Amino acid sequence: MSAFFKPLSLLLILVGSTAMLILFPILDLQVSAFFYTPQTGFAIRGIWVERFLYHSIQYLLIAVVLGLFVLWIRDRRAAPGRPRRVTGRQLAFLLLLLGLGPGLVVNAGLKAHWGRSRPANLVQFGGDQIFSRAFALSDQGGRSFPSGHAAAAFYLVAVACVLAPGRGWTALALGYAVLVGGLRVAAGGHFLSDVLVAPLVVWLVAAALHRLLREPASPPLGAWLRGQEPRCF
Repeated sequence: MSAFFKPLSLLLILVGSTAMLILFPILDLQVSAFFYTPQTGFAIRGIWVERFLYHSIQYLLIAVVLGLFVLWIRDRRAAPGRPRRVTGRQLAFLLLLLGLGPGLVVNAGLKAHWGRSRPANLVQFGGDQIFSRAFALSDQGGRSFPSGHAAAAFYLVAVACVLAPGRGWTALALGYAVLVGGLRVAAGGHFLSDVLVAPLVVWLVAAALHRLLREPASPPLGAWLRGQEPRCF
């Protein structure tokens, strides 16, 4: 079970699952159809749990960013030699990851221009738009690919991994990300592939930033992926 929490294991699970959905796009429709009935549509859509988690991510992101700045400022004023909870390099990494990953690449880039229709808008689920597979450009004008909420939620996993590398906080953040992504699928807001691609994008951006910003003497990204280094930055 411990191997599951190694970054390389999680990355391989994400890549393998996404590849299956690309090769067999019917799986995307079948997963969404599991949550849909002609009488009620996507029944979970609009209930308080779904709405609460949908809106929770924006408040968590605000709280996390403010918390990062507060901890960094307090550490700068602390006595010399005292261990820092947030270093300047860690702060730069996490802020750049949020702006470039969920912000620029996912929301401003892919979602705004890819055009994939959301499940709830498809003819198969009572709408009037046409299905397109993951990574296929569409002219439907949708904003389904990839999931912005899943990307933002997975960003919190990176925050936990950087600042609290023990499995407890990272597992808690990962559980929250899975719950947010799962409810977006169950509510007809996204396909499963939308939710899986989002953390992959964040992961790739994190890998690039890690290479650029890591301490010269710290282990490379490969060591962290193999679980040999407890910190990811």
